[in-house]
Amino acid sequence: MKSKECSLVQELMPLYAENLIGAETAEHIKRHLANCADCAQEWENFILPLPNPFAMEKLTPTQGAENKLLARLKKTIIAVVLLIFLSGMGLAYASYTAGKNVGLEDPAYRFAKELDLFTEIKQTQTIGSLQATLNKGLFDSTRSVLFIDFSSPIKIMPQINLIDDTGQQYEQKSGKGWQSKYYMLEFEPVDLETQELTVTLSLDDAAQAQAEFTFPVDVAKIAQYTKIVYPNQEKKISDLKVSFEKAVLGVSESEFKVRFDWPVDGSVAGISLGRGGAYFPTSVTKVPATPPPPGMGAPPPGGLMSSYAATYGVNYRPQDPPENRPALYDLTGRQEVQVEEGEYRTTQFPCQVVATLKFAPMKRETEQMELLLPPVYLYKKIEEHREIHLNFEDKNELVLDRNIAFPQGKVVIEKAWLEKNTVYLSCSIETSATPETILPHFVLTDNQGMEQGQLSFDRENPQLIMFSLYNEKTQELCLSLDSIGQLLTRENFTLDLRDNN
Repeated sequence: MKSKECSLVQELMPLYAENLIGAETAEHIKRHLANCADCAQEWENFILPLPNPFAMEKLTPTQGAENKLLARLKKTIIAVVLLIFLSGMGLAYASYTAGKNVGLEDPAYRFAKELDLFTEIKQTQTIGSLQATLNKGLFDSTRSVLFIDFSSPIKIMPQINLIDDTGQQYEQKSGKGWQSKYYMLEFEPVDLETQELTVTLSLDDAAQAQAEFTFPVDVAKIAQYTKIVYPNQEKKISDLKVSFEKAVLGVSESEFKVRFDWPVDGSVAGISLGRGGAYFPTSVTKVPATPPPPGMGAPPPGGLMSSYAATYGVNYRPQDPPENRPALYDLTGRQEVQVEEGEYRTTQFPCQVVATLKFAPMKRETEQMELLLPPVYLYKKIEEHREIHLNFEDKNELVLDRNIAFPQGKVVIEKAWLEKNTVYLSCSIETSATPETILPHFVLTDNQGMEQGQLSFDRENPQLIMFSLYNEKTQELCLSLDSIGQLLTRENFTLDLRDNN
């Protein structure tokens, strides 16, 4: 490796060759070249005459230096030009997006635009000192999307309620904003019979910061371009039954319903979908006495509980690696379909999870497709139920070096530390199987035996486990390895639309 002095000397060689540096610096370079064989060789190569492939005339050392100096200058000029170009592109994009809701430019809406399926609303209401415009909506068979513009930037995401003419309210799924002025908000799909919708918009709890919009809709107009298929396909993977129940091919996205069922006899501890995804334990026997976190209701007796009674969650993202999310292939067009965010939801039945897998809209000419399921881990209870006590009262980091055995190997728990109301656990798997096919599931409780942590895996480093504490004042905890998850064979379903015309 070159020293800093060598690097500096070699960088200055073009200027040294042209006598464009001070006498003191030139003398320093001269002494360095006399004592450094590597730099001396570099200098010889630098001043070596370069052949001209056209004239084949001999270049002088000065011309050789000029060539190298020009080469460096060319690189600098190219970099500057590229920077100016990229800056210009950024300004051009900012100019292009200024004054418009870029959510409408999403390629997922291309087909809806071509068929003029958007509901034009264009109603404006005054909210305090702002003007809010409900621009348009798209009421697809898989989702309802509203596009709202504000006259000036707002500080918080607007609160929106979507209600139909029968009084039914639709759950908001997600929202995106641009420049704090333009918003795209996604809701559940509205009923096919709906003829009128009301949107209430608020920026805070004050009455003067609220507005209401009412407008007619024609949901059936879009429904005629939607294909709904009930595949009625089932597969058995170990103790897990997987049912491909429904496919909705909408104008803005494709949605697939897949149900996972496992035995209620306790032979299976639970399942998780995706490596580091949500863990769904076998049905709880009673409602937990500890209050659940805000926004999470307690499950009914005998129902499922995911991450302490959460019955809804987005558990894979489009940017997740392919091996950690579902995939969809257009067999007709021979290409993979863009994945969108999906959700896993428990039901009122024990040991059952329904996955809603979402992708970009399918092409109209597609006749066959293949749905690859997300990776599924099936958990079994371990016989050795060893508890590890954690006390963070005196220090925030604990070196553990504890081993817990399971049939295929052991879990090595290296250390635990507490940081910003989160307990981090560093562990590794030693097993005869492939380590990536094994996932441990831990339970964290306080000294009263109540669960005090919502478990999650670091998506970049699955060996790092995190618990978000329910009670930030808890310092004494008990950690136990509850079960071990084994990766099941990854299955797929093929759907032939020609059989469903």
